[in-house]
Amino acid sequence: MNKIQNTYGNGTSGMHPVHRAALAAAFGLLVAGLPTLSQAQSSSPWLAIPGSGSVGLSYANQRADTAFIGDKNLPISDITNGGAKRYNCTSYGLGLGYGLTDAVALDASIGEGSVKVGGADNTSGQTDTVLGASWRVLDEYAARGLPTVTLRATAIITADYDGGRLGALGKAADGYGLSVLVGKQIGSAFRIWGGLGLEDRRNGVPNAVFIDLNGAYSLTPKVALSVGYTSKKFGGKLDIGGPGFSPDLFHNVREERETARLGVSYAIAGNQSVSLNLGKVISGRNTVKDDLIAGLGYSYGF
Repeated sequence: MNKIQNTYGNGTSGMHPVHRAALAAAFGLLVAGLPTLSQAQSSSPWLAIPGSGSVGLSYANQRADTAFIGDKNLPISDITNGGAKRYNCTSYGLGLGYGLTDAVALDASIGEGSVKVGGADNTSGQTDTVLGASWRVLDEYAARGLPTVTLRATAIITADYDGGRLGALGKAADGYGLSVLVGKQIGSAFRIWGGLGLEDRRNGVPNAVFIDLNGAYSLTPKVALSVGYTSKKFGGKLDIGGPGFSPDLFHNVREERETARLGVSYAIAGNQSVSLNLGKVISGRNTVKDDLIAGLGYSYGF
């Protein structure tokens, strides 16, 4: 993630390297504070220039007092028979990115998390590691009028935690993800991007499909606002509490989550930024209905 500038170039390679870096940095500002549970699908079609890198730190907290059992939204206290009134998940993340070539970038993310569900269940530990590679196949500044298109692949390496419990830190299964990312810069201040992909896991976890839609507007060279929507749906027919369900199968259920979010970012220096993101679950199935998802982030480019 490099300096944020509104500089355009007219070279034969299409998009000016400085402006390409600016778009990559701008995206970093907006997503640095997203919850680490979204790492596998929150990505940008704009890549860092070759030889440049980034380090990002994130903190996220998710809170809820209701959850979807099947498609019914019920109080946590009812689900746990009075053992808890609220679900609280806190996570810390470290992300690394590097521009390998003009069209290829690599990234990695690791994290720690904790889940507290009153006296019903509590756990903490390392969250999944995600390794990613992105290949830009179409550059909007080399093909005028067309968007930037990037293909992305991720490897998901599970940490040592139990996925078959209410307070699980994740699915407890290795896997991979494939996605297509598309974005377009509109003028000097507005940009839109999104992704469509799938996720395949082991250990009986159903395959998942996800869609991620985003828009951002730069109020000033230092301040940007963003909006986003993410939908992720796992397949299968198993519902919590339904036929065939047992507590050790929490990670195998048909989980669905739709999340809306707002964000603001501030560039404190040419290669450093901080961000705040707020979101909530607006619809779901077999998942916690987070009333508030709050994320803070810091990114440093070199």
